[in-house]
Amino acid sequence: MSNDTSSLATLADVEARLAAGDTFVLNQIAQWCPDCTVRQRPALPAFEAALARGGLPLVSLCVQETRGVYLSEAHAQLSERIGGAGYPRTLLVKEGRPASEDSGLNRVEVMSEPELIAYAEAMIAAL
Repeated sequence: MSNDTSSLATLADVEARLAAGDTFVLNQIAQWCPDCTVRQRPALPAFEAALARGGLPLVSLCVQETRGVYLSEAHAQLSERIGGAGYPRTLLVKEGRPASEDSGLNRVEVMSEPELIAYAEAMIAAL
């Protein structure tokens, strides 16, 4: 995953994966969020590699460019379905179903490389 926004999935991509019952990791970000754009982004390549070892693709989706303003109503609805605001929100989607917040596999603000690698290992173990 590169550090620019061109590598981000579209909402249609994410919705298609959910509808198809895919298993993947969704990383929901906001462009205004320094935790997403400065702190977490440099660790994403190692996270993506750790997930790939377990056969899990990483899909990143931006839902806001301006704080509190969703890109569309559909972005807001998806955000609510997967656990609400809070960025970066990184979660396991198993067979098209987002992990619940109380599962431990739907978390906000996992940013450091060691945390993300441990999180990847927990997601793989949950498959």
